[in-house]
Amino acid sequence: MKIIDQIRSVIYRSEAAAPAPATGKVRAFMGSASVRSLTQAGAVSPAMIASNRSIPIVLESISGLSRLCFSNFDHVLKPLDASDDTQGKNIELAMEQIRIQEKRIGRIGKAKRQGTIGLIRASALDGWSFRQSLAEYSTVQEGNWLNFQDIQSLPALSFSMASSLNGDEFVVDKLLPGVVFDKKQDLTRFFQYPGVGQAKELDPEGILYIEDVTVPDDTSFLKVLHPIMEQWKEIRKYSMLAERRVAVPNQTSRVDAKDVIALADSGLLTKRPNFVQELIDKCDDLAENQSYANTKSVPPGARLEYPNISMPLNPWEADQYLKDEISDFFFKRNVIKRVQQSISSSDTSQKALLDTHIFSERELWGKPFEGLWNQWLEWNGFELYDEFAYWDWTPADQTAIVSREVMKLNAGMTLINDARKACGDREYTEAEIAQLITERQTIKPVGAGTKGGAP
Repeated sequence: MKIIDQIRSVIYRSEAAAPAPATGKVRAFMGSASVRSLTQAGAVSPAMIASNRSIPIVLESISGLSRLCFSNFDHVLKPLDASDDTQGKNIELAMEQIRIQEKRIGRIGKAKRQGTIGLIRASALDGWSFRQSLAEYSTVQEGNWLNFQDIQSLPALSFSMASSLNGDEFVVDKLLPGVVFDKKQDLTRFFQYPGVGQAKELDPEGILYIEDVTVPDDTSFLKVLHPIMEQWKEIRKYSMLAERRVAVPNQTSRVDAKDVIALADSGLLTKRPNFVQELIDKCDDLAENQSYANTKSVPPGARLEYPNISMPLNPWEADQYLKDEISDFFFKRNVIKRVQQSISSSDTSQKALLDTHIFSERELWGKPFEGLWNQWLEWNGFELYDEFAYWDWTPADQTAIVSREVMKLNAGMTLINDARKACGDREYTEAEIAQLITERQTIKPVGAGTKGGAP
């Protein structure tokens, strides 16, 4: 029994099937998640905000919202005086020149000729990321025209380096330190970092600066979402860990005293006194090298056990909850849902509220470019103003349009050609209208079947 006395009653050797996460602790409950703070809110840098745009659900949300809001638009020129009906030729002349410029302007990074709509999209992307966006324009004299030589988007991230300005008269932006308000001169100054050396100050005369003043000056949409995105990253990490633990459960290898006693009774331990240590080493090896492909050859005296994996919560539910929270944030789903309930339960009211949200984004990021084109009209002496007519983000309900026009036509509220035009059909000629009247009178003479001859 001397050998048996030297053996512990039960020897366990266990290793995890997958390494535990290096940082962060998570508790998931009621479909949500609470994660230990990994980054202080004030420490969220512009580079971190920009990197979060590559997260799939974030990229899907911002690109989807951008395509809804800014599919395209038409320049609509109108006289400054609404009663002025002599501006037809000037409108045609200005529109021709606008089309020429639209084909050459709009530099976004290395992409050229993106037009005004491309610049608006880039402006919105930086605005949602950093609460502000910047563009730079230059002009060129072409004959009697003062035109845009180009308009280029300036990456907001290039203004993330602090300038050399110091003092109480300078107010440094809390997200982009390269944007500085000079209280003494009452102007905003811009310091762009080229990648090496010192930040370079740009001429503010050629800068189109857009800021979302509805958002506090120390945050932005993507900065607010940063803690949620960190939670989502942690939840995704733990979800994958849970999947691996279910697929390859923690394997426990064991040498039991009863097995050793049986080996001793068989006389094996007398012949191989190191056999117990060999069992322990083998169990270590089996536990440490768990995988899908590892073939498990278990010697006598060793046992493999797989503990039951208990998952009181489904981590993928928390994963989906956080993804929905990120996506809903951009599309204002919670606000729309609550306001809709106070208006109507129909889909029409929900679309109207989403229309309002899309309209506000167009106004915020598109209106300054509209103002730039109005400035161009003023430079060149036109008594006109430009108004962007954005394309509808949903296809028109043709059935509803036709039904409405038929009702108006039958009620005598519109003319036949106006109704056809609204329905997308060509207008009738006078001869066709006369033929239509004849046909209708043939089918049902005027006054037939009514009292007093009324149609």
